[in-house]
Amino acid sequence: MYLLEMLFWKAKTSAPRATEELDSSPIQQACIGVESRIQREPADEYAIFSVSDRLMDVQGAWQEDRRGVVTCLFLGVMYVLQAQLLFEVVKPGMEVMVLGVDETGERIAWHDHVAILLHVLMWAGANFALFKYCLRWIRLEVFTQQRIIARFNRVTRQVHINRPSYAGGIITLPWDATVMEMTGGDPGSRTGDGTLVMGWQGDRTGAGFDEVCMLGGLLQDKGSAEALGEYIRRYMEEGPDAVPQPKRLRATFPWPWDSVRSTLSFLLPSWRNGDKGLVLTLALLLSPLLLLHSLCHWISLLLCWPTWWPRIIRRAGLPRAPVPALTVAEDYGPEIARKLRASVIKLADPSP
Repeated sequence: MYLLEMLFWKAKTSAPRATEELDSSPIQQACIGVESRIQREPADEYAIFSVSDRLMDVQGAWQEDRRGVVTCLFLGVMYVLQAQLLFEVVKPGMEVMVLGVDETGERIAWHDHVAILLHVLMWAGANFALFKYCLRWIRLEVFTQQRIIARFNRVTRQVHINRPSYAGGIITLPWDATVMEMTGGDPGSRTGDGTLVMGWQGDRTGAGFDEVCMLGGLLQDKGSAEALGEYIRRYMEEGPDAVPQPKRLRATFPWPWDSVRSTLSFLLPSWRNGDKGLVLTLALLLSPLLLLHSLCHWISLLLCWPTWWPRIIRRAGLPRAPVPALTVAEDYGPEIARKLRASVIKLADPSP
């Protein structure tokens, strides 16, 4: 589910607000620059899709494991509108109108024609309202790209974030302007609330707007967020030989067992903390809901298309290949650019 990404983009492109100076904000105090080594052994935290000497693709959607709720609601509404209304009311009614007689062979009256037309109009109106006013919410999980991916190119020293168009689309940012913030429970607590946030301040990147990306989904704790942050930082700064090979790469193809694993991920912190009896009991009691969630998670991926990169980004870093241009606010047009530039919050330099 890409709700946060959509809301972040909407906030940046809504009514402009006055730019403010925040010299000692909590965010600024917590952020560190990528030149600073994190005192934590690097680990991939099952967040890596692929890695090579040139590129590394990392999971870039915070709540990707929770997708499925919107899909469940969408499939339920479509079942009512199509399976129930279309095939059981509208289609038989239209056949009666064309033939002019009902199932008993008697001719239908004029008011029966009116009733059938009303049913057709109600069905058509409900479909129109659904796709006109609800499509933006449906596309959080369905009829959009399967994954949000952050691509780190250590040759060009750029970060490419591939999001749907309603969340800003594909952007290119300088690695050297990246700052990181890691939050969550104490290292080793396995609370399941760890987050790794990478940020780019608009007045330093030249983009004209601030950008953030939450990498790796929900991690075990702050220690896991620090381990993943150091993994990415060390890969970019020191090379692939400076980090261990990923224990297991994430699959880009929507395998059904990956959806089951994503659905059960919220139980992992309790399992790792030794509460195995509680986990097994909850899994048994909630098994119908977990099965439904897993199925809808998988269907949502099947109804989306693979994440696609432009050729210039695919070839970036190869010999004689052009270097992608950094994204700037004007790439979105003058009106959106004006709002993006007005949304920048100026911060003091991050701590070294």
